[in-house]
Amino acid sequence: MIRARAALTAVAQAAALFGGALLLAAALVTCVSVTRGAFGHPILGDTEIVELCMGVAVALFLPWAEMRGAHVMVDVFTARLAPRPLAWLDALMRAAVALVATVLAVKIADGAYAQWDRERASMFLELPYWWGYAGAALGLALWTVTAAFVAAERFGEARRAGA
Repeated sequence: MIRARAALTAVAQAAALFGGALLLAAALVTCVSVTRGAFGHPILGDTEIVELCMGVAVALFLPWAEMRGAHVMVDVFTARLAPRPLAWLDALMRAAVALVATVLAVKIADGAYAQWDRERASMFLELPYWWGYAGAALGLALWTVTAAFVAAERFGEARRAGA
């Protein structure tokens, strides 16, 4: 289990780093376009590039956040729970996250296929829409795997907490 966690963490970290590179690319395109725009020559289709990069980047960050336990957690109602019920509740919520991640991954993958099938593309640069959907689907598929892994870990911890 430790080796699997290490391998999955490394893959999630690589995905997050790639997402960071996409964010840097989006920022660079924006800066260059604004600078060129000041002289009357903005980058044609700059918003299309930024939208594509940002959508994929967000999906690529989710697996890393999942492996690190860095998602937002509201514990107003659970702060006073005993360790055992809290461990089981955490495991159930992690399983719910895995389910949501699965649904999102399937829907985005379905959207990628639909965009590819219709041959839809952006207005100025004619970038195929399916590229963004497919990139996001990969990130969400990895999030599904990481969320299921973390849920399994939490269920194991909850069982041990009860022993």
